[in-house]
Amino acid sequence: MQQIRSLDLARGFTVFMIAPVHTMLLYSKPYVRETLLGKIFAFVAEGPGAQLFMIIMGILFALSTQKSFNQNCKRALFLLLVGYALNITKFVLPHYFSWLPISLLHDLDIDSSQKDYIELLSIGDILQFAAFATIALHSIARIKYAEFVSLCLALAYCILSPYFWDIHFRNDALDYLSQLFGGAPPRVFFPFFPWIVYPLIGLSIGIFIKKSKDPQPAFWVCRDVGWCLIICATILTHILPIYPYSSFYRTYPFDTLIHIGIVLVTLSLWQWIAQNVKPNNLFDVLTYLSQNITSIYIIQWILICWLLPLIGYQQLGTAGTLCAIATTSFLTISLSFFFKKGNKKEKHDKIPID
Repeated sequence: MQQIRSLDLARGFTVFMIAPVHTMLLYSKPYVRETLLGKIFAFVAEGPGAQLFMIIMGILFALSTQKSFNQNCKRALFLLLVGYALNITKFVLPHYFSWLPISLLHDLDIDSSQKDYIELLSIGDILQFAAFATIALHSIARIKYAEFVSLCLALAYCILSPYFWDIHFRNDALDYLSQLFGGAPPRVFFPFFPWIVYPLIGLSIGIFIKKSKDPQPAFWVCRDVGWCLIICATILTHILPIYPYSSFYRTYPFDTLIHIGIVLVTLSLWQWIAQNVKPNNLFDVLTYLSQNITSIYIIQWILICWLLPLIGYQQLGTAGTLCAIATTSFLTISLSFFFKKGNKKEKHDKIPID
């Protein structure tokens, strides 16, 4: 696979912010989110946050060695299983032991008087989305002129996504599947529409990079296109207020274009940093975080949810939030490193001695 350091740095920084953002979301009092600290975290999470993950997912899919359909299906199935296993670990088990605060259950639309495990198990999150996106990317990457097809589909889904929202059937299985594709929190946090737009954009960028001898110009194109999208979509939002308020998880076309623009500009910024700053220890840390995104995502959620009985749901002020962020971040990275080191040792121990 073509190695591009800026992609690791961009994704690594965003991975580093996962635990702090979720810590604030679950532990902090609402007023903390209105402080400067809260607004910075909100921008990182809702600006170049998960959208950046998804665009880089598409880029790396294009740059990676092409896998077979069976291999990508196995990868998608693995992501689904991990997603639901995480729901069991962070929600179902704590609810079984009555550890989840009643106010959190209320926000998740769960009746606190009942052990509604199925609702908690079936919550759709970013891992479920990534599973479906993997199959979609595989299907499109094999098409002739895939870079143009993916761009056209991204534009189409950007515009048409609202028409896929909240479709219901009389069949429970079909209804649940439709929710994964067009639902809303708290049942589904990353619906396929419009989030598939981001990996499709990434796939197109990745193919262009793969075909070029020098990937650098692609990032400057991303910068220019990104600023154009931000400026034009922002102006159109005010001139043509034809869409209602967008939430972070379900954005209307103009807001989706703004998010794409922010990510493209962010990628170009990290490319500039990678070119103009010498390799250092911070780069090594960010690269490690980028390469261990799945384990870090899982560990931080389990930690944060299992500490809820001790810390409480949305009970901390600014000082308490900073202490909690430092604690969850340190424990997440430490446990990730410990498990990875232990896994490497286990694999090494299994190597036969000639």
